[in-house]
Amino acid sequence: MLLRLKRERLLKGDWTQAYVAEQLGLTRQAFNQIETGKRKPSYEVMIKLENLFGMSHRELFSLVDDKPDSA
Repeated sequence: MLLRLKRERLLKGDWTQAYVAEQLGLTRQAFNQIETGKRKPSYEVMIKLENLFGMSHRELFSLVDDKPDSA
């Protein structure tokens, strides 16, 4: 299982952790800890994430299956 945040970033194609971190005003390492659930984002970062991805924090921080979709 992984956070939907990571899946959504990967779906963007060319959005690296470094790119997202730059948009949020964070280091890549800090964003990696948020994306892997090892660190909780501040309220300010949470708002920036919602705006960047166009999704609520509840959606971004929900767990999703890390296996490819079977269709």
